[in-house]
Amino acid sequence: MANRPAFQGEVVVIGGGIGGLALSLFLKKAGIVSTVYEAAAYKAGDGGGLNIAPNGMKVLAALGLAPKTIACGSVARECCFRNKRGKTLARYSNGTVEKYGQPSVSMTRSALYDVLKTEMHAQGLHVHYEKRLKDITQDSSQIVAHFADGTSAKGDLLIGADGIHSQTRKLILPNGPAPDYVGIIGAGGVVSGSAVPSLTQRDKESLNFTYGPQGFFGYMGVHDGNVMWWANLPRATELTRAELTNFSLESLKQEMLAIYRGYHMPVEALITNTHTPVLHNISDIRSLPTWHKGRIVLIGDAAHAVSPNAGQGASLALEDAMYLAKLLRDSAAGYEHVFTQFEHERKPRVEKIVAEGRRRGNDKAIVSPFQAKIREIMIMIFVNAFGKMGRNWLYNYPLGWEASPL
Repeated sequence: MANRPAFQGEVVVIGGGIGGLALSLFLKKAGIVSTVYEAAAYKAGDGGGLNIAPNGMKVLAALGLAPKTIACGSVARECCFRNKRGKTLARYSNGTVEKYGQPSVSMTRSALYDVLKTEMHAQGLHVHYEKRLKDITQDSSQIVAHFADGTSAKGDLLIGADGIHSQTRKLILPNGPAPDYVGIIGAGGVVSGSAVPSLTQRDKESLNFTYGPQGFFGYMGVHDGNVMWWANLPRATELTRAELTNFSLESLKQEMLAIYRGYHMPVEALITNTHTPVLHNISDIRSLPTWHKGRIVLIGDAAHAVSPNAGQGASLALEDAMYLAKLLRDSAAGYEHVFTQFEHERKPRVEKIVAEGRRRGNDKAIVSPFQAKIREIMIMIFVNAFGKMGRNWLYNYPLGWEASPL
């Protein structure tokens, strides 16, 4: 393979989240210069948590970051499904290193950011903060990102990795689909393991899903024995930005305890002992007419926002980052061909996962006691029979990195 990348130019990356940081690292590894611009001010970490599935962990391994990621999280060895009373309905292996090459890892979002930011610093890469994209201009030779503070950045390509509410997407697709609110407010938090001393190590190393008539509740172990939880709260309309950030902790706890009262241990204890919960509107984008225009292309949630119910948002962004960098490194056909191939190869997979996220969200809906019983029977039959097998298409997705790694 040639030492010099096929693409000889500079890339402007809009968005300093998981996808944007990973992309910059892969571009550096490919020998391509990039600079990252983030709209928000610098902060030590972002709230909430996530699970990096084996397909995402394989991407981090290509950056040499798998051991650091595992050390900052907790390996999720199993998936366990329970009813409100705590009866185990289904349990299966969440994959092994022997089968998929990497484990599934649960961690706080801020911990993953720290891993990526530390590697950015080690590689001499930087993120420019408080650079809110206002406009983009391009011609036959360059592209310019114009920011709200009056500054600008020039490059040969611009990659929008700026999330579900992407300004890059709005600029290239002003009449395109907007994120679609799915009728759910996501709530979550992290609790010290000492607050739930009866929780077993096996449960801390599992993705735990509880289905009851009143609502769904999930929890998993993260770093240092801490436990992360998440829940779906049905709402007809989205919460405003102010409502998402300036809510009463005690009111939220009381609302959730009213819903989850009587659920098995440790559900009530996790709610009661949460000090800094996170709320967010759950939305997705089913399909965009295109992911690219001229010298601009979208990746991650900017191109294909997926509901957290799919458990693949971060892993898909990581896949995008690696694959796009690989194409820019290897393809001599020009950036237009690269962008077309990138969308052609990635779109069927991510849209299937978006649909899967919607289906899983519907499966967690509030139902009558009779419907809940039917759901339990279906979980016992079908999840036990096919759950483990159903992970293969998600986790075994190669993207060619095993044969030709960056």
